[in-house]
Amino acid sequence: MHLRHYLAILGFCISGCSSGTPDFFGVPAETVTVAQSTFAVRRKDDQVEVVRTSREAVFSLAAIIPRAEQAVSAVTGCTPRPGTWTGDQAVARVRIDCVD
Repeated sequence: MHLRHYLAILGFCISGCSSGTPDFFGVPAETVTVAQSTFAVRRKDDQVEVVRTSREAVFSLAAIIPRAEQAVSAVTGCTPRPGTWTGDQAVARVRIDCVD
C-alpha cells in the first residue's frame, strides 16, 4: 500500500472519531463540555450515546460517568437511569428517564 492510502485511511478514521456508532448514525449530536471533558451527545428515544471527544486521561467508564451524567442531563433535560451505563470511557450509552 502506498503512503497516500495510509494517509487517506488515517484521515477517515480521525474524521469519524465522534460520528457515533452504527445505531446512532444520522442522529445529530449536541456538544457539551463539563469540567475538562467534552462530549458529543446523541439521543434516540430513551437511549443516549455519549462520545467523549476531549483528550484527557480517563481509565474507566466509572471515572467518566459523573461528568457524562451532567452532559446527558444538559442536552436531554432527562435523568440518566442508574445501572444502565454500558460501553467504555470513550463511547458510552445510557437509558434516560424523562418527566413529560
